[in-house]
Amino acid sequence: MPNAKDVKRMRFAGVLLCGAVLAVVPAMAQDTPPPPPAQGDAQGPPPGGRGGGMMNPERRLGMMQRELNLSPEQHTAIKAIFDDEQSKMEALRADTSMSREDRRAKMMSMREAEKTKIEAVLTKDQNVKYEEMEAKMRERMQQRGGGDGPPPPPPPQ
Repeated sequence: MPNAKDVKRMRFAGVLLCGAVLAVVPAMAQDTPPPPPAQGDAQGPPPGGRGGGMMNPERRLGMMQRELNLSPEQHTAIKAIFDDEQSKMEALRADTSMSREDRRAKMMSMREAEKTKIEAVLTKDQNVKYEEMEAKMRERMQQRGGGDGPPPPPPPQ
């Protein structure tokens, strides 16, 4: 049977070991880099900047299908609108001849045109629900800081 001195040493060693583990594990967690995004992943911001908050066309269409119960004709028409607008947006993002403010203004006008086209395809009841969906999305974006306000300050160095 161990004497009192040995018991104290064992306790001290145990406490020391637990303290070391508690200090090392969080430090190791901070050193782990996030996994790289999958190739072809349409989520996340475009390279070199923040995202515009828009989902990819397939996700947007799926959400509208669930929320608005689109008919097959509406589904096809809205998919065509989304595909067309996505290709226009990609071309605009690639156009480096425009200033950032001009590009943003053009994107906003394109987004309004897209919304008008979508509203023309939807029924009156679906348009009411669509407006509610848009309002919720704007609210979420503003809560995340992705609204129409100024961009957040750069992170401290």
